Amino acid sequence: MAFISLSNVFFGYGDNNLLDGVSIAFNDSEHIAIIGDNGCGKTTLLRLLAGKILPNAGTINKNADVFMLNQINASDSKSGGEQQMFALMRAFDSGADILLLDEPTNNLDTDAKQAFFNRLKSFPFGVVIVSHDRELLQHVDKLIELSNGQIRVYGGNYDFYQQQKQIESDAIQSKYTNTQKSIARLNDTINIAQNTRQHHESKQKKDADNARRSRMDAKALKGKSAETEAKKRNIIQKKLDEQISTQKSLANQMRNDTIKIPVPTKPFYNQELINISGLSFAYGDKIIFNNFDFTMSGKSRIRIVGKNGSGKSTLLKIICGELKPQSGTVKTSGKIAYINQNLSLLDKTKTIVENIMEISGCLKHDAHAIAANFGFRGSASQQRIGTLSGGELLKATLAAILGGDTQPELLILDEPTNNLEIKSISILENALNQYTGAILLVSHDEMFVRNIRIDTEIYLTK
Repeated sequence: MAFISLSNVFFGYGDNNLLDGVSIAFNDSEHIAIIGDNGCGKTTLLRLLAGKILPNAGTINKNADVFMLNQINASDSKSGGEQQMFALMRAFDSGADILLLDEPTNNLDTDAKQAFFNRLKSFPFGVVIVSHDRELLQHVDKLIELSNGQIRVYGGNYDFYQQQKQIESDAIQSKYTNTQKSIARLNDTINIAQNTRQHHESKQKKDADNARRSRMDAKALKGKSAETEAKKRNIIQKKLDEQISTQKSLANQMRNDTIKIPVPTKPFYNQELINISGLSFAYGDKIIFNNFDFTMSGKSRIRIVGKNGSGKSTLLKIICGELKPQSGTVKTSGKIAYINQNLSLLDKTKTIVENIMEISGCLKHDAHAIAANFGFRGSASQQRIGTLSGGELLKATLAAILGGDTQPELLILDEPTNNLEIKSISILENALNQYTGAILLVSHDEMFVRNIRIDTEIYLTK
């Protein structure tokens, strides 16, 4: 059996330890996915497996031929999807014992993704995949979660992983509840002991006075009692401190990143938001739209569907005014917000609060309150956008768009889950399900589409 094994491997950049004593093996018969937050070291682990970088410490044993496919960036000559499929087929035909694939479904349309899934299912050798695509994660044998330099292995697909995470969450919640009860009991014990000690000292004083003991005998008796009580208090206090420390650790594990979207001050209207009539648009000799018509009314949730190159993103850019139609008319009504896959709406040079003020039109005090509602409390709200991680940038973008009283009537989303890890996708889904306005979406993420309750699909053909 061909394999790659890591034994007590350490790797990091400066003080950032991505792998902290990791031991694991990959073989030529399993299809495995690596998941985790952005920046946790998933791609770094692939590069270590490929031999492109060496560990800071520990050993890597390899007796397998590997083929690594990095993330594909689209070029001008071919669409990202075409490049991606060509590269994936080349990987499957490489003859390698183990394939290392970094976000292989990025840029693939629905048909291309299904073709990839079919080829993956029939591939008889090992595959190690880094992906946030939950549909793809249903097609693997095992999931590995990378977090804080450590790995946890879940022996099943994404559904199995979710079930296990729920069991873990319930166990943590149960431990937290038990810890709360222990803390309450120990505090009660301390209070009772304190009251008992005060009563005992009072009785000692009274007994000493009644027996006319010498002052020295009374002090000796009181000192011995105080010493015994102090030992008991120290033991109880130590137990209390341990329980409080455990409670804090459990609270950190239970941290909930779900955000709450405020109810708008006025209801969204149901009138027409978009009216496109006779639209024509081309890139040089390549015709994208020819006499195209489209209308959209308030509160509807529409997905634009089509193969790569059919004009999905182009249509969104025309509606938002980033591109001008070559003929025809495009009319929009109401407030529109556009979120692209690069989350480039916010000004990278400004702080979170400054962006919220600029986009939502609110005062500084209100902007701080909005930032806090989205998890940016205190000094965190003064972070500059250019320093944020992908998940933080998503939350800051949502805060600026949806955190104020005047939310847009229409959200336009272009592949919003492409660069997000699973946790951030869940945050986005939760936010969009609280939002009650209209949504116009381009996405190849079928699970995301279902979860945000898209009710209409418009198909574009080349």
